Amino acid sequence: MAHRQKGVVLTYVDSLDTLEDCVRIGGYDAVKVVTGWGLPTGWNDDSRRRVLELVPHVIVRTVSGDPSYGRPIDPLSGGPLPGAKGPNARYWDYDFLNPDRVEEEITPWYRLKPTIMIELGNEPNVFNQDDDFIWIWAYHLEQTIARCRKAFPQATLISPGFMADARGNMRRFYEIAHKQIAMCDYVGVHFYEYYAFTPDKAPATKGELRDVVLLHQQFFPDMPWYITEYGIHNTDQTPRAEKGARYARLIHGGEGWPPLPANIAGAVYYHLQMKGDIHPEYHIYPEGDQSYQAVFAAVGATDEATEILGGGIGATHAADPLESFAGRIAGMSMELAELERELLCQRAAVGLSADEAARLRRLQLMRASLERALRLSGAEAGRHQR
Repeated sequence: MAHRQKGVVLTYVDSLDTLEDCVRIGGYDAVKVVTGWGLPTGWNDDSRRRVLELVPHVIVRTVSGDPSYGRPIDPLSGGPLPGAKGPNARYWDYDFLNPDRVEEEITPWYRLKPTIMIELGNEPNVFNQDDDFIWIWAYHLEQTIARCRKAFPQATLISPGFMADARGNMRRFYEIAHKQIAMCDYVGVHFYEYYAFTPDKAPATKGELRDVVLLHQQFFPDMPWYITEYGIHNTDQTPRAEKGARYARLIHGGEGWPPLPANIAGAVYYHLQMKGDIHPEYHIYPEGDQSYQAVFAAVGATDEATEILGGGIGATHAADPLESFAGRIAGMSMELAELERELLCQRAAVGLSADEAARLRRLQLMRASLERALRLSGAEAGRHQR
């Protein structure tokens, strides 16, 4: 079975030489680009062709359907204009996918390589979360998917990744629009952390990985997912090299909290950004890419799924006596996760008392212990299979 795709999101480089160097150092086979930026001169056929020939897997993300793209500034707050609310609201031009605009953005890439992956917009929940907005958004998503199926029949469609913060009300989007999202080939996933993807290695955790896994398992258990953004924020305790190592252990070594499920087809980290003016804390080139490749090589590319996850998409294996224990461990972990999710939502909304904060930390440690046990059962299952 092929290994999980791995790579980087390109945000800005002065020259594609830097992207090529990043890909070479990290040993990546996937790159995500955005149609609206990436190079000082913008995209043309020569630069598009160069990226498309660089790696076998290229995600092209549209700016249509990205509410943050070019959003007007609120003169009172000095920040982006917030989303409109309620019936008859006036929305920003990029809040919803536009089939005509999407076709215009993707055609130059598809013409050069029809087998690209297309990510339809970005984090639609970052400003607007009310039901009126979601229903309109779902309609435009369905119309855009229909257009893409007609205009780009060989391409693979990825639904937009959502902001995983509790303020984004991602669950409500999925409750209303899960049928439209499921019309894509992959479900896009975003998540971020402060320090690490396991709480035993961090003084604090956002819990976004756990939340998005639970939510996607509820709404899209039978679909493949693709992680189109992920990253670690902190820089003083987690330098670039350590971030790259933690990324590789998450994607290929089963070290997440919880470990990534086997239906995740690939992951591209956020981001390669040489200008340093947008989210420089997530830029890990080149030290992080070097450590990513070193950890990936140590894990082993060809048998990562069977060794670490105990199987993969479509894999079959003989029943193992440990699997019943693994199922019970997973069930307990899910119960703890739900309790923890409630506390995290409470913390985001009104804060926690000292006793509640201590309880949250206990839940996090208990879940981390269960996840370590679950990883051990998966590794043993892989050895038993071989």
